[in-house]
Amino acid sequence: MAATSVIPSSFVYEDLVSKVQIIQNQIFNIQDVLTDRWKNEKRKRDELKSRSLVFIDPYGNRTINKYMDHEFIHTIIQKYKKDYVPKYLQKWIKIGIMKGNRILSLNNYELKSTVSHFVNGYEFMTYGEVIVWIEKDDHVLFEKMVLRVMVTDSIEKVKEQLKKHREFDNIELKSCITNAQPNEENWNEGTILKSEDTIMSRQLYEENCIIMAKVTKEKVNH
Repeated sequence: MAATSVIPSSFVYEDLVSKVQIIQNQIFNIQDVLTDRWKNEKRKRDELKSRSLVFIDPYGNRTINKYMDHEFIHTIIQKYKKDYVPKYLQKWIKIGIMKGNRILSLNNYELKSTVSHFVNGYEFMTYGEVIVWIEKDDHVLFEKMVLRVMVTDSIEKVKEQLKKHREFDNIELKSCITNAQPNEENWNEGTILKSEDTIMSRQLYEENCIIMAKVTKEKVNH
């Protein structure tokens, strides 16, 4: 009886990964070729399907660009951030969608999709995330929240978001730079945030910048 050879699973896996990478590279190469033709050959441009997508920049300005159906969303987003988002915001800014009055992030499936996945005129918006620590009692900052905001949002709008998660009559906000859970010393040395301040004016987009919240009087439900 002839002996059968067993191929280690690790080699099969590595071979599969290698083939997937080759296919991905071929897709990107084809995309580059089609993009060049679309830009340089008007006849080819008319033959290839395309649609317009709307992007809203950090300041609320709308940009409408036409993209080919085969282009990948994550590639378009990277290029948009490079071309339209100021350098000092590029690390902080994310791209999502607005549903009602809520900002939603794009999931992996949407990021890996092509333009054809979205309807003509679909809107994408820029936003960022700020970390808020809400104090409970006895100077213990216990609850960490992540809020999605626009760079032009006011501190009053941040308070409105917080009210959706916790009821209060009055709340005081301060900011500080720290990469750890804040303490009372951070609070005492923090910068007071006024209702008319904005994410931009107080540079709350900076790395390790957080918001501390102290509820001064909570509502009591009877």
